[in-house]
Amino acid sequence: MLYNQTFSVDPILTKSRKYGESSHNRNFCGLHTPIYRVINFAQDFILQHRIARDFMMNTSRGQAKWIVQHNDALSIHMAFGYSAVKIGARTIFAVDENTRTIYHIDSKGRLAVTDYYQDYDMSDVNAQVLEVLEVIADHYNAEKYKAIDDDAKQYEWQLMEDTCEFVERTEWKRATVKVWGLTWSKSSVEWERQYGRINRNGSVSYKTETGKYPKAYKVAIGDVVAWVPHSILSRRSTLHGGRVVVHPGDDYFIGCVSHLQSIDLPVWWLEKTVGLDWSDKVAPLGRDAYFKMTKPKRRWRR
Repeated sequence: MLYNQTFSVDPILTKSRKYGESSHNRNFCGLHTPIYRVINFAQDFILQHRIARDFMMNTSRGQAKWIVQHNDALSIHMAFGYSAVKIGARTIFAVDENTRTIYHIDSKGRLAVTDYYQDYDMSDVNAQVLEVLEVIADHYNAEKYKAIDDDAKQYEWQLMEDTCEFVERTEWKRATVKVWGLTWSKSSVEWERQYGRINRNGSVSYKTETGKYPKAYKVAIGDVVAWVPHSILSRRSTLHGGRVVVHPGDDYFIGCVSHLQSIDLPVWWLEKTVGLDWSDKVAPLGRDAYFKMTKPKRRWRR
């Protein structure tokens, strides 16, 4: 149904919300289909144009999501069946979960009122959102945020002293193998880090971090049980997108847990401990064999 030109749909929306956090998702999650098309469209534009610092965004899991520009030029909300797109002071799109009705003001200012259905065409809403996003992108000031970050760095914690002696040996050729962790050495290395910073009021603060790691780990590599020194270990993990994270070595490399763990070992150590043909012998033991190795046999009195 089409009406005359309208400024905003706010006056005709039900003011009270029907659902909340205690409501079951099946009652309202179907009402989120149209707004998801706007959220995904706006999020893709923001990330591709690297203007996320101009927005407050919560698009992670859950039934409440939003994208809000700091100056309220654009806001997209979704919460427990209710959803709305607001440009400035105008709400141009909304789904009223009480009446299951879609309200939409198109680019010509005409209001359409429609019973809710999931395949509602959101191309006009996305087009209006795109116009606002392009203006925000044109006026995005990266230097402003750089100045904010540079100012904040002056008051960050600065490392003053570090007694952690672990240094990764990058000159060694390494191989990633799966091992069962059996136990740790009783002796460990304790370390301490001291930090200091100048606060915005001119005062000075200090803090200390402490930790420890074992000197060696008892592991099962294939059917070989051996002690591995902490000092020769390394572990690198590749995250989504290809970024590589390196374990700092200031904590335990291997936990004594009942599942296989991947670790990077020097090839020379594998050749010395497992054998020159180590690559044929590092297939991990099955879980049953691992439990037999770690759980002592019980002796029953007769």
